[in-house]
Amino acid sequence: MKDKLNRVNVAPSSTEGHHVKGAINVVCLDKINETFKVYGPSVLETKNHTTLEMPESCIITCQVVYNPFEQMYQKSKD
Repeated sequence: MKDKLNRVNVAPSSTEGHHVKGAINVVCLDKINETFKVYGPSVLETKNHTTLEMPESCIITCQVVYNPFEQMYQKSKD
């Protein structure tokens, strides 16, 4: 059985951080868009959002929103 990770921040640009706990492994797929592959069941904990239980492996990516003033998509901010 593989050891579980203690805590990995999957939103490095966030002012509050979004931490995956208990996963077998977390791999950064894209640093710019902050996209991560999470292996195994885990929990996503944040200070400014709800805690989310993830019962199986998944992909986590930063939310993208449309800014009508800039007329472009950009990463959501806390």
